[in-house]
This record gives sequence, C-alpha cells and structure tokens, in this order.
Amino acid sequence: MDYTKTLLLIVSIISSLLLSINAVPTTRSVIPSYGASSPTASRAGSLIGLSTIFKNAQAKATQVIRVNPKLISFCKNTENPTLCAETINPYFQGQFNPIVALETEIKATLNQSLKVSNIIAQSLDHPSKESVSALKICKSRYKNIVHTIKEALKLLNQQNVVDAYYKFSTVMEDRSSCENAITESSCENPFAEESLIVYQLGGNCMAILDGIINNNLRF
Repeated sequence: MDYTKTLLLIVSIISSLLLSINAVPTTRSVIPSYGASSPTASRAGSLIGLSTIFKNAQAKATQVIRVNPKLISFCKNTENPTLCAETINPYFQGQFNPIVALETEIKATLNQSLKVSNIIAQSLDHPSKESVSALKICKSRYKNIVHTIKEALKLLNQQNVVDAYYKFSTVMEDRSSCENAITESSCENPFAEESLIVYQLGGNCMAILDGIINNNLRF
C-alpha cells in the first residue's frame, strides 16, 4: 500500500513539472522545419537559405557600387537614365569614354529594333484583316530604322556626331509612324513593350548626342 502511494506521488510530481514547463511562455520565433528529419537538419536548412539570400543581396549591392560615377552623370539627362546605365554598364571597361558609351547605347537600340522587326515578321505570318496594312507599314519603317542606325554607327566611328544625331531623329520619326499606323488600325500592338524600349533607347542616344554636340557632357 505504501509502495502504491509512493508511486502515485512520483507520477503526480512528474505530471506537474511537465505541465509547468509547457505553460511557460516563449519569446523565441518559431522556425518551420521545411520537412527536416531532425532539429539539426532544420537549422542547417534555415542557415543555408539565409546564406543564399544574403549572398544574392550582396551581389546586387556590389553591382550598384560598381557603376562608375561618370556613367551616372553621362546618363542623368537621357530619356531613361536607369535604362541607359543598365545597358552600358556591363560593357564598361577601363577609363570612361563617352563615345564608346554612346556606341554601346546605339548598338542596344539596334538590337532592340531587330527584335521588334522579328516580332513584326512573325505577326505577318498569320495577321488579322485589320492589322495587315499597319504591320506592313511597321515592317517597312523598322527596316528603315535598322538601316539608319547602322549608318549612325558608321558616322559615329568617323566622329561625326552631328549627322549621327540627325540620323537618330529619323529613327524616332519612323518609329512614331509605325505606332500611328497601329493606333489607326485599332488592332492590338503585338510589340508595344518592345517598341517602347526602342523609343527610350533612341531617346537616350539623341540626348547623349545633343550633349556632346553642345558640350554639355564634360569628362
């Protein structure tokens, strides 16, 4: 009998202790296990995730730091300064050269125009009745745009920035002509976003050329 009472007393004490432990509030954050089979594995998984996030954030911060101040100044008065810096910065090497930077932006405009030309060609494979005429106009205009940009690059290589500026003025006019044709046809523009980038890159080139011509860009 005494033995039974003693055993019940021990069980009662242990139960009380367990209840008191579970009742203690905690201020620690609850970290999901992510399917880990043990607390150690869960912690390791969490640390790996945090490490990856930190490295990615650090890499992005490093990219921002590496943008040359002269490039920021070079792009600040363009149509889209952020796009200007993003397109030139990956090719930036050594001492800053405004002509080389401009050439890079012109080539970016050329590549984007070729992209639009390809979309137009694909759209003409199965066009709607309403869009045929507009797409044909755009095909012609972008053919001119590609040719004119190539001419502007040649002029830039000859240090003829004045005529290169006027070439880009023609590029912007041809692009607007295409956009107007699409608008008048009331059909959906299959390259609206791509064309906007052409406008922004072309505007960047014109602003840079204007700055060089009028000595507003000093390095």
